[in-house]
Amino acid sequence: MDISRAIIMDVLQKVDGSRKCSGIYYILTGKKTAQSLSDSQWFKIEPYYASLKGLTVEDFNSILDELCTKEFINLKEDQVFLISEKGSNFLEKNKSYYFFMEKLNGLKYASIEHKCWQVLSLFVQSLSNALYHFLNFSPVIRDRDAAEKVKILFPRTDEQRKQVASQLYIELKIILKKCDSKSAEIFVNKLSGYNRVGHTFDQSAREWGLSRVEAVLRFRSVLHMIFYSIKEKPESYTVLYTLLGELIDIPALTKSALQTYHLLKQEKDLKEIMKIRNLKLSTMEDHLVEIAREIPDFSIQPYIRDEDKDRVSHFYNKTKKFKLRPIKEAFPHLTYLQIRLVLAKEGGKHAVGSGT
Repeated sequence: MDISRAIIMDVLQKVDGSRKCSGIYYILTGKKTAQSLSDSQWFKIEPYYASLKGLTVEDFNSILDELCTKEFINLKEDQVFLISEKGSNFLEKNKSYYFFMEKLNGLKYASIEHKCWQVLSLFVQSLSNALYHFLNFSPVIRDRDAAEKVKILFPRTDEQRKQVASQLYIELKIILKKCDSKSAEIFVNKLSGYNRVGHTFDQSAREWGLSRVEAVLRFRSVLHMIFYSIKEKPESYTVLYTLLGELIDIPALTKSALQTYHLLKQEKDLKEIMKIRNLKLSTMEDHLVEIAREIPDFSIQPYIRDEDKDRVSHFYNKTKKFKLRPIKEAFPHLTYLQIRLVLAKEGGKHAVGSGT
């Protein structure tokens, strides 16, 4: 079975009828909405966020129809699907094959992976050619920002280059050992160097007998493992952190929420920010929830009392209610914003990356 279909089935199994297929489509294609970002954490499907970037609505609906016809999923109600026993058995039987997906965290890293890869691949290519004193090579990356960053960080002497190359080799080797051999080889083959041009995804797919989508996902799983590793232990990956740390440390917020976060850090109150940015109250609340979920040290104490926060947390962890209405009915004195902020913090506890 094509990996796109397996991913859709696994998401449907985890969501278990709580969301319509339109919401699932937004998650899979990486559309940054307050709901898709929250759902990715609440249902613990962070790996699948933006996993099928570029998938059209038509192709998505076609896959759903196909899975229904083959009785892997069933239609529960309008736009709501449940995985069937046949589908569940398939996922259980093949889970070891799709194990590499656990290294992915599209929710955290999809927005930065392209920039990070540009810097890393250009640095590796430049360093490899410099070690052989070959400077007349055609760079695989022509992005101006990536080139400028590599130029600033590039070691100046032969001795420094040898030291950096040796350390970078060690760091990548440690991380690649945490990944399956197929994904690791696809990643390594994408790198260019002296007298070597990196493989395209189509070449890797043909070589391994995979779909292009799977080849891309396996590559991304290694890239995300690199991000996770250097975020967790920057002191162990000094070269990689120097290259990519600045990009990885950026909170995975929508552009608008990031602007709101910067104003909050300047101790602007909500009314000021709404006036400065001409925001509606509902948009401001969405930003607060997004920030609470993504920024570990962002306190929600100004918006809800500790005892209410603890009660909602206890209710959530006991019932695992992913919808707001049941919680609102249990705590009618709280606003939906207060409940969403607590759930954002609860969801954020799970969004710490994959790879262990």
